[in-house]
Amino acid sequence: MHDDNKPAWQAFYQDTVMPYWHEYAERFYMQRPHEINLCYYLIRPPNAKALVLISPGRIEGAIKYPELVWELGQQGYAVAIIDHRGQGFSDRLTPNPHNGHVHEFDDFVDDFAGFVREAEKHMNEHYGVELPVHLVAHSMGGAIAALYLARYPHNVKSAVLSSPMFGIQTGWIPHWLAVAVTRAGAALNQLLSPQTAWYFPGTGDYVETPFKDNELSHSLARYQTFREHYQEHPEAQLGGPTFRWIAEALSAARQAIAEAGDIHIPVLVVQAGGDTVVDGRAQQEFVCALSHPHSQVMVVAGAKHEIFIESDTYREPVVTRLLTWFQGEQALQTADPYE
Repeated sequence: MHDDNKPAWQAFYQDTVMPYWHEYAERFYMQRPHEINLCYYLIRPPNAKALVLISPGRIEGAIKYPELVWELGQQGYAVAIIDHRGQGFSDRLTPNPHNGHVHEFDDFVDDFAGFVREAEKHMNEHYGVELPVHLVAHSMGGAIAALYLARYPHNVKSAVLSSPMFGIQTGWIPHWLAVAVTRAGAALNQLLSPQTAWYFPGTGDYVETPFKDNELSHSLARYQTFREHYQEHPEAQLGGPTFRWIAEALSAARQAIAEAGDIHIPVLVVQAGGDTVVDGRAQQEFVCALSHPHSQVMVVAGAKHEIFIESDTYREPVVTRLLTWFQGEQALQTADPYE
C-alpha cells in the first residue's frame, strides 16, 4: 500500500483514484418535501456484486469519499452516496449557505429513506438484478443510518458505522444541560430572529483549520486533499453548527441508542480511540442495546475522528475489516464485543 504522508500517495490518488471517480461517479438529484433538492452520487462499475450505501457526516459530501469508493470498486461493489440536506451540493436550509443547520433531525432520516429507494431503483434497472445491500456511515451519518435501520423496512444486510454520533463531546457540561442550553438558544433565535439561524457561540462560517490544529486526522496528505476539494468547490463548504442543529443532534443521538434494539442486522461500530468529537461511551452503549448477536465494537487505538481520511496505520485495518464484514465474516470475533 501507500505511505499516505508522502508524494506516492498523492500520485496514487490523482492517477488512480480520481480517474476511477470521474469515469463512474454520476450525480443525480431528487426532490424532497418543501422543494428541497438533494444531491446524490451513484457509482456503477461493471458486474457489481452488491451495493454499498454511504451516509456521510456533518460538513461532508460525496467529494470526501473517492478513495473509499475506489477500494470498494476493486472488490466489486457499486456505491451510492448522499449529500445530506444543507450539505455538499444539496440545497441549503438558510440564507447563509455556511450554516450547519437542520430544522428537524428526522428530516435527515426521512431523506435517507427516500435516497435508498431511489438508489436501489436505479441500481436494479442498471444491472437487471436486485443487488445485496450494505451500509457505511460516518459520525452524524451514523446516527442517521441507525435511526433509518430502526424505523424503516429495508434490505440492508450489514452495516459499518465509523465514529458514529451517539453522543457529542461536551466537556464538563452534562448532556442534560447541553440539551437545555441549545434548546433555549434555538427558541430564542426563533423568537428574535426567525430568518437568521444563529451559530453556536465560538463557531462561524467555513474556515480551513491548519493541519497542525486539526482534530480529524493524522494524515497530512489525506487531510490536505480533503481541504483541497473544498477549495475547488466553495459551494460545498460548510461552517459551524447552529443552536438548532446541536439541539436536534443531541436529542437524535440519544434516540438512536433508545431505538437500537429495533436494528436486526449485524452492525460493526468503529470507534476512534483518540476521538475528541463524539462520545465513545455512548457508542458502546449503543452496541450493548443492539439486538443482533454478532454486532461488535472495533476500537482503533489512537485514531482521530475521521477514520476514512486517517493515516494508513489506523485506516487500513478498518477498510480490511469493513470488507470482511460485508462478506459475512462477523461470527469470527464474537467472544468479546469490546476489543
